[in-house]
Amino acid sequence: MVIRTYQKRLETHLADYKVHRLGIEEEGTFVFRGKARNCGHILPKRLAWLNIPEAFRKEVMEYVGRSAHIERHKYFHHLNSSQALAFALFYPYWLRAPRALARALGISDFEAVEFEWVPERDEGTNVDVWWTSKGGVSTYCEVKLSEREFGGASDDARHHRKLERTYAPILTGVVAKSLLEPKAFFANYQILRNLWLASRGGHEKDRVVFLMPAANRGPEQQLKAVLSKVSDSLRSRVQIVHLESLLATLAADRSDEGLGWYARMLQEKYVPD
Repeated sequence: MVIRTYQKRLETHLADYKVHRLGIEEEGTFVFRGKARNCGHILPKRLAWLNIPEAFRKEVMEYVGRSAHIERHKYFHHLNSSQALAFALFYPYWLRAPRALARALGISDFEAVEFEWVPERDEGTNVDVWWTSKGGVSTYCEVKLSEREFGGASDDARHHRKLERTYAPILTGVVAKSLLEPKAFFANYQILRNLWLASRGGHEKDRVVFLMPAANRGPEQQLKAVLSKVSDSLRSRVQIVHLESLLATLAADRSDEGLGWYARMLQEKYVPD
């Protein structure tokens, strides 16, 4: 019996989606270490916007086009693009059904939403989705789809300076000392940068949400290992949201403003059988 990884199952599912839902048989190209190979789950670059479901494609395209700070990622034309997932999920719900999404996430409300937001220019962290709720509470949402792990950072002089001058002064006493050792910090860089955002002075009520499929176990195992070494005060403001459960909750919403039909479109694309 051959056991396929989540990544392979999703890629196979998305290749089928591309042909039977989008009507595209042409394969996209992925260049790795100088060699190009065709992949069924990748769109031709000229058709990259088909990565957003047709129901809200025009609205998302116009929103991104108006934005001065949003740039599509290099692999946006891959059907497993996490950035495309973030746009396809959060923007339509923010536009048409913010209460339904707030209920599904277990929060009070949305007052503002931004994508690819940089809260502190000097530090440079790019937040996948950022929103505010009543009382001025910010939420930093990291979106993962098929990545095998959270991103790390190079163990170089520049990152050592950022660790020493920017991150360590804020995270000391909030996370275990072992996580502030360069090797551990750079291995978990993406996670710890998000936790740093919610640990800064004046941001003690801010929250961090990690949205990822339950079926993709690698990132969650890495995240839980880090969170086991985080203070209770910060850990209580960190939420792990599974994509499958979130979409199921949204799909079950039959209210007039719930967009349950759209959630079912997202399930068709992003949840392999």
